[in-house]
This record gives sequence, C-alpha cells and structure tokens, in this order.
Amino acid sequence: MAKESLVMRTLKEDYVSMGLDIENTCKKTDMLLKIYRKVSWSTKESFDELNEITYASCMSNSEYLCYLLNFAPDQELEVFESRAVSTMQTRVLVELIERAAVKLKDYPDNGSVYYSIIDLKYLDYFHYSESEILEQLNLERSNFYRKRKEAKMLMGYVLFGLIMPDYVKEMQSSATKLRQ
Repeated sequence: MAKESLVMRTLKEDYVSMGLDIENTCKKTDMLLKIYRKVSWSTKESFDELNEITYASCMSNSEYLCYLLNFAPDQELEVFESRAVSTMQTRVLVELIERAAVKLKDYPDNGSVYYSIIDLKYLDYFHYSESEILEQLNLERSNFYRKRKEAKMLMGYVLFGLIMPDYVKEMQSSATKLRQ
C-alpha cells in the first residue's frame, strides 16, 4: 500500500477541524465536478431562453416583467418563475464551484497544478483525454492520479469548508440588511 502524502494527511486534519465528513464531502465534490460541464452549459442555455422571453417584444424588460406579474395568466407566470428560480439556483452553484477552483490555484503547495487538473478534467468547455492532460501538465500517470485525488479532496475542502459557508454568511447579512 502506498504511503499517504503529506498533503492528504494535512487535508484530512483540515476536514476534521472544519467538522466536514471526508467521505461525504468527497462524494459530493466528485459528483459536482462530473456534472459541472453539462450543468454550466445548460444554465447558459436557460439564461438565454429566459432572456428571449423577457426581451421577446419591443418592450423594455421592466415592462415585460410588469406584464408577467400583472396581466399574464397565472400558469404562464408560475412556469416563468419556476424556470427563473431554478436557473438562478443552478447558476449560483456553478459560480461557487468556479470560486473554489480559483481559490484552489492559490494553495501554497502545487496549487496551480491542482487547479489545472480540475480545470482540464472537469471545468473546461473542452473535454480533454487523460493523455492530453498528462502531456499538458507534464505528469507521469501515477503522479497524475495521486495529484488528481489530492486536487479533488482539496476542492471539496475549499468548496464546502470555505466558499459555501462564506456565501451563506453573505446571504444572511444581505437578508438582515433588507429587513432593516
């Protein structure tokens, strides 16, 4: 059995100190990364469709939204509202993943390598083969697998331990200001 790297040991300690369940967080991170490319694309498509709806006529978008709110049949309004809310929630998740990836780049030991692995493997618009990634990063296959595991674990820590809690605090602070 291969010896666990210093990065992995440190990350495990960091997970524990943040109160994150390592296995659960890594599974969620893996799932999010695997679907990111398609979700990001479909979110853009949904935004484009919603923009077409709101800019469909010569009216300004505020007039059209006023129409939707005041005169459109309830069912039409509900469909629009449901799609808009769903698209916005998905877009927020995509943006949080992108923030986490950028923060990953700043990690002191191999941060740029971890970022490149995550970006090329999961986030980039183009789907690169493993061989292309190995060539671009100039990594041996075994080194790539070890670093990919570290990168995904670090990504989960950053996303669920740092980025999302900060986002929740921002939203709570904004909600508090709105109530005042």
